[in-house]
Amino acid sequence: MHLSLAVLSVALAAVLSLAPHTSDAPPRTPDAKRGLALLQHFNDSLPRNRGNALRCTSCHLEDGRRGSAMSWIGVTTRFPKYRARRGSVETLEQRVNECVARSLSGRMLADDGASMRDIVAYMESLGRAPLPARPDTVRLAGDTLRGALAYASSCARCHGSNGGGALAPAVYGARSYSIGAGMARQHVLATFLRWNMPQDRPGSLDAQKAADIAAFVLRQPRTDHPGKERDWPNGDAPSDVAYATAGARTTGRPLPAVRPLLRRQVAPVPATSR
Repeated sequence: MHLSLAVLSVALAAVLSLAPHTSDAPPRTPDAKRGLALLQHFNDSLPRNRGNALRCTSCHLEDGRRGSAMSWIGVTTRFPKYRARRGSVETLEQRVNECVARSLSGRMLADDGASMRDIVAYMESLGRAPLPARPDTVRLAGDTLRGALAYASSCARCHGSNGGGALAPAVYGARSYSIGAGMARQHVLATFLRWNMPQDRPGSLDAQKAADIAAFVLRQPRTDHPGKERDWPNGDAPSDVAYATAGARTTGRPLPAVRPLLRRQVAPVPATSR
């Protein structure tokens, strides 16, 4: 009996020694369908990374396919590339994480984690077409009083009278994007509104009305983004950036007015998994 147990133990040890360790197993194939699900339902799928009430497809409309709404089509062919805001070359994974930290006010994903690989796989699945033609940028100055009236008549029914979101995403307040997001820039938001809003009548806002609404929305409180003063380190921040940067202070250019800021729920530092 003892001999049989000894033989069995030796055999079992031999089998286990041949089995691959979990850490040695090859990573699973990136899943584009899961990547799309993460982009559509970021908060539910990645609760440890959530920061506000937005999801990636709140701004990248039609699952990243609409050309006038920051399309992801062909984006994998455009990275790595130099980005002035960073002041250095940026990878696609870093770009995704910038959106997580700034637009979702969330905690960054691991660059080499399964969730990031799945997100990039979805973007890759959209194809490698050239960059879609960008709509004309709205560079008009906006009037906040006119914007408040226009927001009430054209936007509040979906985004809420307090900007906190109702049928549509939040556009200001703690549930919306941070001051460090691209959408927090006057020209960027006005252009997005001009060509994409309202959802049921995209393109119906003229350029001045879009600029007025953007001016009103961007004067409302929103969450802060730590480290924003280090953006555009070479002093080349666009004129519509909503906050002062260290680089801009050295150029002698007029600094933007101070905006009301809210405290973040989570720090943007990268996660170590998922």
